[in-house]
Amino acid sequence: MAVMACQQTPLPSSPSTDAPQTSQNPETTTPVEIAKIPEAIPEIVPEIVLPSIPRLLPESIIAAPQKELASSRLQYNTTVSTRTGAAAQKSRWQYRRTRDGAIVGFEFSNHGGNPVLTPRRDAAKNQFYTRDFQFRFDERARQDIHLLVTDWVASRDRQFRLSGLMMTLLHFFPRNYLPAIVDFNGKNLVTLPTGEEVEFNAQTHEILSGVLTEAPVDLNPDRRARNFPVIEYGGKGVVVRANARGADPRIGTTATITTLAAPAANCENGIRCNQCQVPSRELWHQSDAVRFKFSTDQEFDRFLLARCQFGLPKTDTGYALAPASQ
Repeated sequence: MAVMACQQTPLPSSPSTDAPQTSQNPETTTPVEIAKIPEAIPEIVPEIVLPSIPRLLPESIIAAPQKELASSRLQYNTTVSTRTGAAAQKSRWQYRRTRDGAIVGFEFSNHGGNPVLTPRRDAAKNQFYTRDFQFRFDERARQDIHLLVTDWVASRDRQFRLSGLMMTLLHFFPRNYLPAIVDFNGKNLVTLPTGEEVEFNAQTHEILSGVLTEAPVDLNPDRRARNFPVIEYGGKGVVVRANARGADPRIGTTATITTLAAPAANCENGIRCNQCQVPSRELWHQSDAVRFKFSTDQEFDRFLLARCQFGLPKTDTGYALAPASQ
């Protein structure tokens, strides 16, 4: 008898754990982007380029003194002239030169009609209201570089007399440069012997800015009660000042020496610590050309230390402040 074998139905195979499973609703995976901190960009500071000053005229060139001593004799060998032609439009000043053509000074005047000097000069009506600025450096020597400021106003009888001139003489230290003047941006830029600068109005010649300031001209008709020109120095050097009425301020007067490097508090002698008063004969020869006695800054520094207890400002290279603007 035949026996029929039962055929087993194969079981469905279990899904392998290694096989990838397919999702019915596949989702797209977006990569995550992590923001980076931007690198710091160094700040670029633009270089400030100052405009160059066109120093084309001889009195505009900044130069060191050519020698120390000036002649002790009084010589009348200079003339005062005014620029002509195109240069006259930008040089509203007069310059002083020798017969050899060397520039030894320049000068200009405030003729009024402005806050410093309200009356206006009118020669036709004998009105000579003036504030004069005279920069002198005879023989282009270091010895006698100075500024003379003169105020001229009317007396009680409305007359202008030489005896009524109010005069102030100023020496600035250290004396590293000959004074120079140039027209720049519509202003007269003056370089002092220290290398410091003063700006003047090119039209009226009022002081605008810099290390010098001024007060209005004293119009008091009584010359004995009238103030001398108030020209204040605010620089870092030393200034010598002498005043006189209708005479040379260097002869028979008392000079005041001031420095801003020393404290201004009152000292035991009753004089400000940054000031020293000496007879003019100790500073200037009292005859002939009336030169300043100290032809070098080293000599004057020794005098100051002994007489005034302060000296000239110094650097590692000598007596100097900041270099002058070229």
